[in-house]
Amino acid sequence: MAAPGLAIGVAARLVVSEIAVEAAGRGVALETRALAEARRDIRQQLEAAAATGTAAQRSILGAHIALLDDPELSDAAERLIGEGFSAAHAWRQAVQGHVEVLRRTGDARLIERVDDLVDLERRVLLAIKGEAEAPPTLPKGAILLADDLLASQLIGLDASQIAGLCTARGGPTSHVAILAASMNLPALVAAGPGVAAITDGTPLILDADAGVLHVAPQPAELMAAETRLAARKARRMAAQAAAREDCRMADGTRIEVFANLASLAAAKAAVAAGAEGCGLLRTEFLFQDRPTAPTEDEQAASYQAIAEALDGRPLIIRTLDAGGDKPVDYLPIPPEDNPALGLRGVRVGLWKPDLLRAQLRAILRAGGPGQCRIMVPMVASLDELTAVRAMVEEARQALGRAQPVEVGVMIETPAAAVTADLIAAEADFLSIGSNDLAQYALAMDRGNPLLAAQVDGLHPAVLRLIGAAAAGGAAHRRMVGVCGGLASDLAAAPILIGLGVGELSATPAIVPELKALIRTLTMDACRDLAERAKAQASAAAVRALTLAAAAQASPQRKEAGA
Repeated sequence: MAAPGLAIGVAARLVVSEIAVEAAGRGVALETRALAEARRDIRQQLEAAAATGTAAQRSILGAHIALLDDPELSDAAERLIGEGFSAAHAWRQAVQGHVEVLRRTGDARLIERVDDLVDLERRVLLAIKGEAEAPPTLPKGAILLADDLLASQLIGLDASQIAGLCTARGGPTSHVAILAASMNLPALVAAGPGVAAITDGTPLILDADAGVLHVAPQPAELMAAETRLAARKARRMAAQAAAREDCRMADGTRIEVFANLASLAAAKAAVAAGAEGCGLLRTEFLFQDRPTAPTEDEQAASYQAIAEALDGRPLIIRTLDAGGDKPVDYLPIPPEDNPALGLRGVRVGLWKPDLLRAQLRAILRAGGPGQCRIMVPMVASLDELTAVRAMVEEARQALGRAQPVEVGVMIETPAAAVTADLIAAEADFLSIGSNDLAQYALAMDRGNPLLAAQVDGLHPAVLRLIGAAAAGGAAHRRMVGVCGGLASDLAAAPILIGLGVGELSATPAIVPELKALIRTLTMDACRDLAERAKAQASAAAVRALTLAAAAQASPQRKEAGA
């Protein structure tokens, strides 16, 4: 699954034609000018699209602009032009050189960024040739099928015509997956080569929640899916109407439902959706796609604006989680054989303490009393938290701030999960990052398209680690939340609550439905379901268990679980 949901429609294949280019140039001056003009035109197009796009679109288009402005890329192309090649050939070779560098890292999540380079390559080549790629004509209710999709292709489509999308390749953390989720578009990625065999116009049911694409379904299957879809729409409307109310289970147990954020616009959307706070502010949006680090004042202003948009609601700010799949140009992290196991998260902050100290001061300056909390990513042992706590205390005293600030930890490594009782003795709260926890527990890179479908946070091994982390937090009466992708999975919510999780931080769009679902649950039923889930043999068996449990509940609960 790349983005949750259910869709009924017809297959519409998107086939991208290869762009032919001549290798020989027509003169250095002419080809240099052709490349410069094409890059200028594409930059203007990207800036115009970003100005009117959603927060997710602006972020992705901003990354494309940064790649377009990369001096290494332009220098490589200009060197080839100087050797007598055409602007188009030189640009293609320069981009492919960068692609190979990313592929050689062996980090599948970095390899997903190859799509951004390929996207940019195609746009500039078309501009050099003076051609435009017209968007395809899609039937109403199209379920888009492709070997893979580029972000610009999805942005350029008429979203009102699309019911869902399914790609043979890709990964759940790709830009296309992020865009689909932001557009509330059900999406499956890494579905395999069988996607290519589906012909245009074939009736389809795309069940992204279950990770299944039903091809040419029988009438009875279509009727059942239509009933589910109608129930989802009705439930969504009812959920939105009650979204601003506090979230309590049917037995009165309080469960907080927060939102994951990465921009001011997302904070406003989260409040409108009924989020009770921010469980994860991804601060990388301030640090990436720029030549230097943001200043303390710049960071403080951004955090303050988001805190004000939340209107006093809690704001948990994660310190910079750079490294691995989140490269930062001005942080010269040495080449690593396995970036996922290398210098990332809190390790980067302790490696570059001045950068971390500036961010901690900026967080301490923002928000109302007690509103902002600090969360430390990728902690593997207590001594890392101890080091950051000392830096927080130093900054607090330097700023003359009397009130202590809460400092929590992201539980993303198996080491942190099984020693959560030790970490919770010093941490003020714990928040489980299910995406990384799943990939480390299962030894599968979540960005690898060959493995993506198997990296499921509902695997019993992952659930047992989550249970251990929740028990460790409970031993010291610490709040334990989940801010990874599992918190946005409606099928997972009852299990997570049953494991001892008291706060779920989800994507803003899913908040109303998540709160509505939780209101139908009881703690006893959730604990029973969690115990049975931990005893299953696979993630698929756990998901089957959730469906069976939902089938025994009310119609509203049944649809939410499905």
